[in-house]
Amino acid sequence: MTPFKEIVPLSDADEDEVFPASGRPTVPPGDLRELVRLHGDRFQPILAILRDQPWKELVTSRELIDALSAQGRDLSERTLRLYLAEMADVGLIERHGRRGYRLTAAGIEVTRELTISRRLGSILYRMEETTCQLSFDLATGRGLVSINAYVIPREFLVSLCDELEAVFKAGLAVGSQVLFAAPGEDILGRQVPEGCIGLGTMCSLTLAGMLMRRGAPTHPIFGGLLHVENGKPQHFLEMIRYDATTLSPNEVFIRANFTSVSQAATTGTGAITASFREVPMSALPALRSIEQECRDAGFPGIMLVGRPGQPVMNVPVHEGRVGLVLSTGLNPLASLWEHHRLSNQGAQPTLARTQRGSAALRLDFSRPMVGPAPYEHFIPYQDFRRRATAQLAASSGR
Repeated sequence: MTPFKEIVPLSDADEDEVFPASGRPTVPPGDLRELVRLHGDRFQPILAILRDQPWKELVTSRELIDALSAQGRDLSERTLRLYLAEMADVGLIERHGRRGYRLTAAGIEVTRELTISRRLGSILYRMEETTCQLSFDLATGRGLVSINAYVIPREFLVSLCDELEAVFKAGLAVGSQVLFAAPGEDILGRQVPEGCIGLGTMCSLTLAGMLMRRGAPTHPIFGGLLHVENGKPQHFLEMIRYDATTLSPNEVFIRANFTSVSQAATTGTGAITASFREVPMSALPALRSIEQECRDAGFPGIMLVGRPGQPVMNVPVHEGRVGLVLSTGLNPLASLWEHHRLSNQGAQPTLARTQRGSAALRLDFSRPMVGPAPYEHFIPYQDFRRRATAQLAASSGR
């Protein structure tokens, strides 16, 4: 096994000046795995954090310390930088000066393999953590909401506008406003590249946050593929428990081409993504009150509220609990994905292009990011087309 080089203490200079990247030997994958196993207590938490933030091109040491602190791991910045230097020295991560760190290709593979048990159910924990950060108030229209954010190539803006309007008009999304980010602007810590736009749609965690603050805490059970007829939920077709997966269940359904959101939006019948939760029976009055407030405010998302202890669409509910079905913010993306399904065969994790040079929509490239954003920055979904058209005109005039 390739031995570690002795790491000397870091000075206040830029790390790349102390540990230049050139001339480093490449450590074989088998040795990398063994190194991570031997130094698991130090390396695996850092590797897991880097892997859990794929939308960020670089993660700073400050962000790593904050994430480690949230897990109850108290590391000084100096100690963390020593660990990072060791990991960079063997090729697990790349350092980009004070701008931050990211996994190497070898690091991604090793991390994916060795953190699988650690990540089981991690989607559930991230959902709960995000919910606690939200502060949206429906009455004032202010505060933090949770969004699904995507980066979409501008070639798809016209079809995106059509699908977006249809899904929101049918009430199959959450709320009625979206976040628009032009090239060069920031969306959930990622800069929108040239030739693309950033889109944020509210996810069901926004509703969960509202309910929690009003005395109706919800427990997420599974993400499901929900069949609707005449715009009304009928039954679940498929389901994946949040505590038994390392992926977003609803993203899995989209990738597998199981959804028919576009059809549901235009005809009223189809399969959409949804979230199934449970609420304590004593919180039912608060839940009913918020459901009515959302309906009066034209804020869709709560699709069905069950009865205490009774199954919801043949899905059993724990004793003393009430079943709750919420639509998700991924439905607009699912609709666009369906629209370009034929061009998505053999998707790669990049923006591929056809022989004619036109972009082909890749779900990996537009993989949704989840996080909090200020509701004050949102616009009505009806205004999205105007903003997109203006952006296209500005890009064409350059």
